[in-house]
Amino acid sequence: MKKTLLIAAAALAAGVISSQAQVYSQNIVGYVNTPLPLGTSFISIPLANTAGDSMTNTIPNSGQLDGAVVSIFNGTHFVQSTFDSTMPTGFGNASDSAAVPAPVVDPGTSFYLNNNTGVIQTNTFVGQVFIASIPGTATNSLPAGNSFAASVIPFGGGISSSLQFSNNAGALDGTIVSQPNIVGGSIHGFTQTVFDSTMSTGFGNASDSASAPEPQVVVGGGFIYNNNAGGGAIQWVQTLNVQ
Repeated sequence: MKKTLLIAAAALAAGVISSQAQVYSQNIVGYVNTPLPLGTSFISIPLANTAGDSMTNTIPNSGQLDGAVVSIFNGTHFVQSTFDSTMPTGFGNASDSAAVPAPVVDPGTSFYLNNNTGVIQTNTFVGQVFIASIPGTATNSLPAGNSFAASVIPFGGGISSSLQFSNNAGALDGTIVSQPNIVGGSIHGFTQTVFDSTMSTGFGNASDSASAPEPQVVVGGGFIYNNNAGGGAIQWVQTLNVQ
């Protein structure tokens, strides 16, 4: 199976051991550059930060992102936080009128970032692959209903063929992947794709009336997943085996 692991300057060094070694890989570290164009981006945290996954660590801000807004879906609604380097926590509330705790986003969750600073930015995520060992697995539990999902391991490509979100025995049939169409920093609707093991591609269009291409997800990207299977949370298991 073709997988793309985009960790620039990956270091296979047994001595790289964090205090969280039971969670983070001991031997794959690196960085991922994620562009933050003007307007809305739909991104995720591709690497676990050894200092913790508070956004003060994963998207450090020395003032260049002041005013940019992060919107995180909590299962029922969005919680918005504003980058503000003058606040003691580094973040203000949606109106930037009072300090709020820095958002904490682990790998496996996607979110919106509105870069309204007037300057195109690039964030460099630095950290470790979110698994216990090599070879090893990572599991993302996707609850019933809608969730903002992402690959826990920094893979890019086809959602099943590369990211290993596999529809084994049709267990995911009828569940829906939605990807925002972002043009010029604004969302212009969503592309919806339905898991359907009876289709030649394994996927159907929004109405599931014809086959559709496999959804593609970039490293540091994400998708909205509608788990309507009726069986509770779905366990998305990924395996990393470095040769």
